[in-house]
Amino acid sequence: MVGLVFPGTAPSYYHDIVEYLKFNQYARKRYDQASEILGYSIMDAFAEAKEEDLEVLESAFFINTIALLDLYYQKYNYQPDVTIGPSFGGMATSVQVQSLTFEETLWLTHESSKFSKKWFKRLGNYQTLLIYNLLLEDIKILIAEYKNRGIDFEIVGYMDKIICVCGDIEHINELKGYLNHKRKCFAVDTLNYPMHSKILKPLKIELEKEVYSKVDFKELKNPVISDVDGTLITDKDAFKQTLLNGVYQPVRWDLVGNMMRKLELEDVYVIGPKNIFAQLLKNQFNTININPENSKYLIQKEKV
Repeated sequence: MVGLVFPGTAPSYYHDIVEYLKFNQYARKRYDQASEILGYSIMDAFAEAKEEDLEVLESAFFINTIALLDLYYQKYNYQPDVTIGPSFGGMATSVQVQSLTFEETLWLTHESSKFSKKWFKRLGNYQTLLIYNLLLEDIKILIAEYKNRGIDFEIVGYMDKIICVCGDIEHINELKGYLNHKRKCFAVDTLNYPMHSKILKPLKIELEKEVYSKVDFKELKNPVISDVDGTLITDKDAFKQTLLNGVYQPVRWDLVGNMMRKLELEDVYVIGPKNIFAQLLKNQFNTININPENSKYLIQKEKV
């Protein structure tokens, strides 16, 4: 069996992938299409985008992923048996399983991001910290120690050697300082907003009412593994709910991995910009990476 993985959003800016955007005909075509849908040049906006321009950055990440999916189908022409879209990867999954069109998902991405940006601003000083090489048991003990001091941290993602923790800026910085003194353990990245946190449940409710209700989810072409509970989803309503639940529930890559092994996947294609998932999967599955860095090589081989 073959699986297809779309990574969630990682920091990805125009200058990181400018060569990819210049030579990749799939990307240029999708950006032109997206600009017509949105009513402005998303490529130009992406070139100037800063961290706070969430609707631009997430739309660009989605467009880049779908362009790489176009390349995947042109090169391999194989429909996967199952699709996995952890976190923001669920948007590209919507297109892959044909539950939503590219147009519908781009609109959903853009509007959801604008909604979320307002919420993040209202919530204030929350951050999400990605920690490498700290055992789940150790972080749970550490969080309990902080809780005894009246400091609330929340585990919002568990991805093998990467654990994501949400908290206020002051104590996230304190946690970083602690990690700096631990051997072989360090902070991978920091997002300046909360992700997959229980404090975002009201956001989930508003998104469902004001944004998700405006698009018509259709039945899935192939199954999806939920990133919040690891179940196999075949129903459009369950798929819509797992996307919404991901707003405020942790990413459980351990449960996703359990299902991938249960299904006895052999080949796994990881399709998308800079991400950690190829590294997470390579020791368990035959992993094929399709990203901006190797897409030029793949396109050249396609023309030979």
